[in-house]
Amino acid sequence: MNEEEIIKEVIAILETSDYVDQAEHLYDGLKQIKREITYSTVHDFLWALESSTVIDVDGKVAECTNKIKPLLADMTIDEAYENYSKEYEKNNSIGMCLLVARTDGKSTYRKPNKEMFIGLCTHDKTFSEKWGLKIEERELSLEERTSIFHNGEYSKHDNLIKFKDIGELNKAVPTKLITITHNDKTIEGYE
Repeated sequence: MNEEEIIKEVIAILETSDYVDQAEHLYDGLKQIKREITYSTVHDFLWALESSTVIDVDGKVAECTNKIKPLLADMTIDEAYENYSKEYEKNNSIGMCLLVARTDGKSTYRKPNKEMFIGLCTHDKTFSEKWGLKIEERELSLEERTSIFHNGEYSKHDNLIKFKDIGELNKAVPTKLITITHNDKTIEGYE
């Protein structure tokens, strides 16, 4: 699903929701996200979804939050990779390339693709700091996984999972917390 389709789906879900928004944060966020979809508006919309003034009566606000977080994470990575790509094209520096071994025994340099860029940001602190994208993964503790299980707060494959028994814990509950920080904005998600 692309950005626009995800936003349309979230708006449709919220239009059928019984949430209470006394401070109108979510109301304002919806107005803005309907006008334009940018990194900033999606970030602000997520903030509104997670606002402590929004009362999620039917669980649909949490469902929408779980759809927006991965979108914002992708947009964050896209922005950082775009900045890297612009700098690469401008300077075409060997220091910005990867040394790649070829099958003929020779080596060559090339620009990392997006997946390689993510790997470098995850595992190379210096590279990560240079491009302003910090990606951290950590294993969730049993207590954290149990809490997610009991709260039924994890969304997978666009469906909010409702847990029935403890046997479902290992099948449905994430094992990792992934934190992405870019330009002093942080997004957390599960894997």
